[in-house]
Amino acid sequence: MTYKHMTKEDLQQTEKIIKDLILFDSAWKKRKKIRDKLSNRELEKIEIYRDLVKNSFFDLITKIYPLTNKLLKKDWDKLIPQYIESYPPSSPMLNKVAENFPFFLAEQKKIVKKYPFIHELALYEWLEVGIYEQSNKLAERQTGTFILNPVHEICSFEYPIPEIAEKLETSKFSGKATKQKSSVLIYRDPKTLKVRFNEISSGTLAYLELLKSDFPHEMILMILAEHYKIEEKNLKDFYKQINVMVKTLKERKILVHPTNHIIPEYK
Repeated sequence: MTYKHMTKEDLQQTEKIIKDLILFDSAWKKRKKIRDKLSNRELEKIEIYRDLVKNSFFDLITKIYPLTNKLLKKDWDKLIPQYIESYPPSSPMLNKVAENFPFFLAEQKKIVKKYPFIHELALYEWLEVGIYEQSNKLAERQTGTFILNPVHEICSFEYPIPEIAEKLETSKFSGKATKQKSSVLIYRDPKTLKVRFNEISSGTLAYLELLKSDFPHEMILMILAEHYKIEEKNLKDFYKQINVMVKTLKERKILVHPTNHIIPEYK
C-alpha cells in the first residue's frame, strides 16, 4: 500500500510507528514485526535519521548534566534511552528534551540508594539552562528603589548541592554526602546574561522573601529585628549588617533597579 492510497487512520498509525521507531529502543528492537507497513528500504532511511536524533539527544543531555554524567558514567548509555521512553519529547524545542531528567532520576531506586542527592544535583544543573532561557520578566512592582532580580529561582535542597557540585568539578568528590539543607539562589545577570549560583543564608533568604512580598524596607527591618529578637541597643549594628548584605546583593546583581533609582544606605 502506497502512502497515496492510505486512509487517514492508516497514515496516523504509520506516523506513530515511525515516531516510535525513531525515539524508542524497545520499538526498534521489534522492527521486524512491522514489515507489512514499512519496507526494508524505508527502515534503512529511518535508521539513519534515528541515529542522528539519538546522538543529538545523547549529546544534549550529556552537555546539560555534565556532573550527573560524571557520577553515572557507567550507566549513562543505558539511562538515556530509558529516560526518552519514560519522558518522550513533547516540545519542538530541543533543550526541552532534557527538562524531566531530574524527575526520571528520582524514580531510579538503585541509583537513588547509592546517590540519594542525585535528582537534586540534576535539578541544580538543569536550572542553569532554565534560567538562561527564561524570557525577560517584568518586575512584579514598578515602584521602589530596588527589587529582587525577576529572572531567578530560589531552591531549597536537602543536601549541600553547591559543595557537591564544586567537588565533582575538581574530581574531589568521594561519592557520598550527608544531609545538610542548603538554599540556593539561581539567577541571570541582567547585563552579561550569565547564570549565577549563590548559596544564601537563612537570614538572606528571609530578607528576600519579605522583599518579594512588597513590604516597605523599614517594615522588613522591623520584622527581621523582631524575628531575631534584636535588642534596641544592638539595632544600629543590626542595620549595619543589613547594609553590608544589601551592598553585596547589589554587586552580585541579585538586587536590581526597576528604574534608575539608587539603592540607599540605611542607618
